[in-house]
Amino acid sequence: MRYLSLALRCDEAEGAEYARIAENLRKGGGYVGLITPGPEVMFPPLYPLLISGVSFLTGSYEWAARIIALTLGSMLPLTAFGVASRLFNRRTAFVAAALTMLHPLLVSVSFTVFSEGLYATVLLFAVYLVLCALSLQTNRIWFFVGALFGLAFLLRQEAVAVFLIVEFFALVATNGNLVTRSKRAAAALVIFIAVVSPQIIYIHHVTGKLRLEAKSSINLPINILSDGGTPDSENRIAYGINSDLQGTGIWMRPQVDEVRDASVSLRNVAHLIKFVAPRNIKILLEYLSSRWMGGPFIPALALLGAFRRPWRRSRAAMFLFVALVPAAAFAATFTTYFSFPRYYFLILPFLLIWAANGLVEIGLWLKATTGPLMRRWHAPLRSEYIVPALIGILLVIYPLREVRATDFYFTAEGSPSNRVVKDVGLWIRQQQSGPIRIMARSAPFAFHADADLVWYPYCTEALALRFVDAANVDYLVLRRGENFSKYYEDWQTNGIPDARAELVFVSSGRDAGEVKVYRWHHPVKLVAPPSL
Repeated sequence: MRYLSLALRCDEAEGAEYARIAENLRKGGGYVGLITPGPEVMFPPLYPLLISGVSFLTGSYEWAARIIALTLGSMLPLTAFGVASRLFNRRTAFVAAALTMLHPLLVSVSFTVFSEGLYATVLLFAVYLVLCALSLQTNRIWFFVGALFGLAFLLRQEAVAVFLIVEFFALVATNGNLVTRSKRAAAALVIFIAVVSPQIIYIHHVTGKLRLEAKSSINLPINILSDGGTPDSENRIAYGINSDLQGTGIWMRPQVDEVRDASVSLRNVAHLIKFVAPRNIKILLEYLSSRWMGGPFIPALALLGAFRRPWRRSRAAMFLFVALVPAAAFAATFTTYFSFPRYYFLILPFLLIWAANGLVEIGLWLKATTGPLMRRWHAPLRSEYIVPALIGILLVIYPLREVRATDFYFTAEGSPSNRVVKDVGLWIRQQQSGPIRIMARSAPFAFHADADLVWYPYCTEALALRFVDAANVDYLVLRRGENFSKYYEDWQTNGIPDARAELVFVSSGRDAGEVKVYRWHHPVKLVAPPSL
């Protein structure tokens, strides 16, 4: 129960954006989020639409998001069971479902408002349908494949890379002549486009550009212009302003403006891939050996499960396809400069499916090796069951300590020390009626305060003070331990050097998460009385 309550208190920045979009949709404010002014075009729409719908039942956008995450997260073992049963057999499928259900990281993610948990379930279901389509060799099922990958794309736009692999396999790995195989690929493609077309139409409506997605247009300029990735260049490009107090950074401008102005050449993209690919390969190897991923034991068992026996020709296409899906997810990280652990989360369910077969293979090896010596013992005591079961228990216990750590990526924002984020936001909401504007380094502060968010600008102190006043900010939130600019660190320690800034709240304790809130007093404009 402690583990459950810990996860339920998390305040994810991405979740705040999804919930605010859902709130604005329900209230008729349009597809508008929190992190940038104007229409949101970077975050795909399926999760916010689900939150908006479920909020009619819960009365809370936050709880609606968590119920959706928990519901789809609880279905992940079922999809793992389906994929493993198609690849191997029922015994392996049950083991895969058990590992997926009990792995601490997957349990943690199922309570957080990250889209990766939902995406993993939908994607594995789509993979299961592809495996069925490859073995059944019927045309109708490819319509469902296209529809499900369309839904996956509306959760995470990286699904388009996997769908391209699906199209390739439909053309080369199914029976029939070229015309028949082309019809299958076309059926999936037509339905996929039909499902994602509302997003394409929306992006074209608000930006004037015909694009499948707009995320790359917003993220790639950060990556390409990061000037080697120094903290100064990253912050300037993300949060910079000019001397006229106009936003020049990616997050200081409307997203539609970024998309309209985006001009990224293939040469720049190639240069980016050349720069980040070696680094991200190293990061992947570090994560595969990390404790929260179950490394090195789960990857080792996955290799055993994948290559213990030769791939028969009848199943080789299915094995190869399932191996390429997480590879495509990893390859997508080559187009982004920044690398976060959640980008690699999708690899884990696939590792567990292969690792489940590795456990079964260990059991079969033990049966063949020790069978003659165990004839005198009762069947339930056979080592082919006992030893793999003990190894499986160790696999789910081993990562628990790191996943529950308060500084772990997926649970840090859900730790008790981070409860202050929600408390501060709710306190600010109670201070005044009407619209509120908060300047902060984290979106959940503004979400819980039901306020508009203004990011701290990356500039000099004098320019920052001018920007605060020009942006009509009501409250400034400073959190100890958040390294940003020199003036931000000075304000944390010495206060804001302006008479208009009044310290009105300090969280209890002086740990790394201490929060200070300043009220910004704007000059009152006096209206002259009418002349007699």
